[in-house]
Amino acid sequence: MHTLGGLALVFLYEIGTALVLPTPSELPIIGRTWLPIGWVFVVAVAGKILGSYLVFFLGDRMKETARFRRLADRYAWIRALLSWSERFVRRYGVVAVFVLLSIPGFPDTVSLYIFALVGRRPVLFAVAAGLGTAVRMGLVLAGVLGFQHATA
Repeated sequence: MHTLGGLALVFLYEIGTALVLPTPSELPIIGRTWLPIGWVFVVAVAGKILGSYLVFFLGDRMKETARFRRLADRYAWIRALLSWSERFVRRYGVVAVFVLLSIPGFPDTVSLYIFALVGRRPVLFAVAAGLGTAVRMGLVLAGVLGFQHATA
């Protein structure tokens, strides 16, 4: 039961990092000493996919609201950010989500919301975010294990 509780926390944490938490997605690898690391990866990726899908769903709905349109009309920096983001997403698409979310320490919450405002195909973007999280966690885990090996 201890393992299931820990994995449930990893799942909820990854949903939270997609939605609101400005914390690193790779943090769950800390639990590798008391949770099966393979399951940590699976559960973390599933949580990130669900959380990212929710972000894309919310972003898609948000950009259609009158309040958001008024903000975009009022502030030039919002229009500029949306314009740049739309060009970036059109040019690089899902690959951009994957690459950016593969970078350890990269703030994924903000980037997910930006992609959500201009992107289409939320399922594909959410899967790319989940796979990027897996790569990010793998890189950090390799670094931690390499450091432990080097100091042993």
